[in-house]
Amino acid sequence: MSKYFYDIWSSISSSMIGMGITLKHMFLIRKGNVTLQYPEEKWPRPDRNIGFEHEDYNVIRSRLHVDMDDCIGCLKCARACPVDCIKIDIIKVPKGSDIGTTSNDTKKRLLVPRFDIDMTECMYCNLCVYPCPEECIFMTGGPNSPKHPIDYEFSEYNREGLIYKFATVTEEEVQKYTEPELPEQPSEGESAD
Repeated sequence: MSKYFYDIWSSISSSMIGMGITLKHMFLIRKGNVTLQYPEEKWPRPDRNIGFEHEDYNVIRSRLHVDMDDCIGCLKCARACPVDCIKIDIIKVPKGSDIGTTSNDTKKRLLVPRFDIDMTECMYCNLCVYPCPEECIFMTGGPNSPKHPIDYEFSEYNREGLIYKFATVTEEEVQKYTEPELPEQPSEGESAD
């Protein structure tokens, strides 16, 4: 029976200690001791020594970029990606169709209607860049790229804003290469032999 009363006293006293701490912080609020209303309010960025002069160093975060004029749809970047964040659809065009050439004078034989990179899954390993034969996928930003305005975060209100869609193929082009050509129908009055 004494254990029963001890448990009751223990629970009441620990609750009172917790409530006392809560009330103390409620009445003795210090500046900066509350939750910030992001994105309107942000914590100040601390100074950091990165080994370079801040004015000379491009501190923006890297992200993938694709030059679709040079993409041949080989899927090597998607196969190399360890987290499968690159999604590519390809359409083989009929022989004799001319859909252009790359800057390296490689003739394009595949239409790329979808080339999406989900940057929420990307781990910035850069493994997709190396196997590309046309060098059309590359990382932007970092210390070796041209100076950009500093952007510390790529925040979006929903995940769809971080899925970058690089494909430039129109629906008409897709239909042109996917629909089979129908034989000409004889006009009225002509007989089909």
